[in-house]
Amino acid sequence: MNKQLGFSLVEIMIALLIGLFLLEGILQMFSASQQTYRMQSNLARLQENGRFALDFLARDIRMASYWGCMSSSTGDISGTEGALNGPDSISIQGVFVLIPTGTCGSPVNAVNSCGAVNCYTDLTSTITYTISTPTATVSSPNPNITLYRNTNNVSNPLIEGIQNMQVLYGVDSDGDGSANKYVPANNVANMLQVVSVRISLLVATLDDYLTTQPMVYTYNGVTTTPTDHKIRRVFNTTIALRNHLL
Repeated sequence: MNKQLGFSLVEIMIALLIGLFLLEGILQMFSASQQTYRMQSNLARLQENGRFALDFLARDIRMASYWGCMSSSTGDISGTEGALNGPDSISIQGVFVLIPTGTCGSPVNAVNSCGAVNCYTDLTSTITYTISTPTATVSSPNPNITLYRNTNNVSNPLIEGIQNMQVLYGVDSDGDGSANKYVPANNVANMLQVVSVRISLLVATLDDYLTTQPMVYTYNGVTTTPTDHKIRRVFNTTIALRNHLL
């Protein structure tokens, strides 16, 4: 019986070739799993960003023209159309903060107090929603376009990935409490006739190269072929202006 002294060169080469095939399969499985994770994670983040953006907008828009203890106001809602299908902006005025004062004393920010014991003092605010791209920094050289919530001229970045916002205003021209038509801000003659607001958001994933080819999308009646490989979704909602319906 001959003793095994080692492997021949041919046997070693065959073993290495089989190992390379196995290693390639493992690397392909890892790469596919990693891409699937990136895709699912970005889609979940996209859905979350769209839902949160609509929630923030709806909550503030519903508060338009709520003046609490105040007896009168000078305005409640306004908007600006974006140029060339660009993002719109919307501003809401009203009382968004109620501060318990224990006993009503001097008005806060020149706002009338409740005039009773154990009341709340109102703080008026102007909230404006806009869309813009933050300034690039060393830590964030390629920032994503962001939805901003500006309160009393203080700008606060809110949610990333909101690429466009279109706002239509439901005008009640016959006084029955229902919108007869939805028009852009520039076509509203009297904002006091607006009983609802229709918001449309274009939301994109934060990461690029999620698809092998650029994904064509249609938004606001315009079909666009992007230069990136992100995924985009459109979110819509209609919000009633409760204080205009009273």
